[in-house]
Amino acid sequence: MKSLLTKLGAALLIAGIMAGSSTVFGADWKELAEATTGVFRYDAASISSPSQGLLRVWINNMTKNETSLVDLKCKDNDYRVLSVVQWDEMYRIKDRQDYPDADWQKISPRSVPEALCKTLSP
Repeated sequence: MKSLLTKLGAALLIAGIMAGSSTVFGADWKELAEATTGVFRYDAASISSPSQGLLRVWINNMTKNETSLVDLKCKDNDYRVLSVVQWDEMYRIKDRQDYPDADWQKISPRSVPEALCKTLSP
């Protein structure tokens, strides 16, 4: 049983790394916003709607070499960050933090999540 769990864990780790890599190399990055924390783009190819009223998209902070998977509930003015991946200069993963149970936060005026909602919401 332990061997099976080890193999499953390794498979999930590899899948996560591959998914993170595809967000940089296979993405359709579009300009989004410039903020005090960096220059941001979003991946138009990654936009999904896992449930009604929910948008999910990868964003890239070019200044910090960092991509984040973000959930948005634009009508409720809420967002949460599900994953953050930091890259080195050669686009290799330096660090990845996943937050599957992240709390919802209110979207602040003139913030990156607000820019995402304005850009992506119909």
